[in-house]
Amino acid sequence: MNEDITFKKGQFGYIEYKSSNPYEFHQIIKDYEKSPSQDAKGWLLFPEKFSGKLSCMVCVHHSGGWGGAQYQMMIQLLEAGYAVFQVDSFDARGVTSTAEDQLSVTYAMLMADAYEALKFLSRHPDIDNKKIGICGWSLGGAASLYSAWLPLAEKLAPNGERFALHLNYYPLAIYWPDEMRWSDSPILNLLGGKDDYTPYSLAQKLTEGIKDVGGDCSYILYEEGLHGFDSVMPKTFWPDSIVPNTEKFARIDKEGDITYETDDGEILPGNTMEDRIVLFEKIAALGAWTGGNWDIRRKAKKDAFDFIAKIL
Repeated sequence: MNEDITFKKGQFGYIEYKSSNPYEFHQIIKDYEKSPSQDAKGWLLFPEKFSGKLSCMVCVHHSGGWGGAQYQMMIQLLEAGYAVFQVDSFDARGVTSTAEDQLSVTYAMLMADAYEALKFLSRHPDIDNKKIGICGWSLGGAASLYSAWLPLAEKLAPNGERFALHLNYYPLAIYWPDEMRWSDSPILNLLGGKDDYTPYSLAQKLTEGIKDVGGDCSYILYEEGLHGFDSVMPKTFWPDSIVPNTEKFARIDKEGDITYETDDGEILPGNTMEDRIVLFEKIAALGAWTGGNWDIRRKAKKDAFDFIAKIL
């Protein structure tokens, strides 16, 4: 896929490429080659001036699409001398937001788009193919986090392309795999202590689980941080946003199948859109707060760039 995408030195800009449309993880692990084809698009951006090979960050948006905080981060990356690939998983699928349904675009789809980009970016003559990281926010943060889970990575990039780092802003880390095999690349989760949109405790626990099996995973908790703490937008309540009303993990088995055990002991599948709708009826709620915090915003920027600079 995308073998026809080639680059000349100094070439950057808008790129249309082929991706796939797996709905959930089991479709990647069992039958990725049979996943429906999907047109995808993105922007490869270079710093104003550079010499030699560039490190690159693949950036993946949240359930509201691309927002101000994400654009600013990309500008800061460019100003710091990194190339950026901005993945647009929504526009190509005719979607503007999934915050109110969490059905139409999934982690698996975002990961497919990001990995296809990684593969063709690895062939760019101006990019160091060992120094391509991934950064995501919320929905995209979860895709960035779980793209480090090797059973998925090995299917999405069977020739061995791997992200050099995984930087995840307030991810919903709701899945706990039976097979705890993770990339050797460093993983950093940036979490808000007052986030009622994506419970930070799940990411904390998963971080410790990854560390227990030898993974290089850490988190930073900003105690006063809401969801979207890196934005400049004021504290705002979103009454129609779907949020998990649980701090329990769903299980992923070795085949990629997802199940969730309710407090009543009922085992619910989570592998199709219909499964998700039932799950939402059982364990989801409506309404969450978002909002930036200037002090946390500055601290998170420093923490993020310190992390990136150590690896890229």
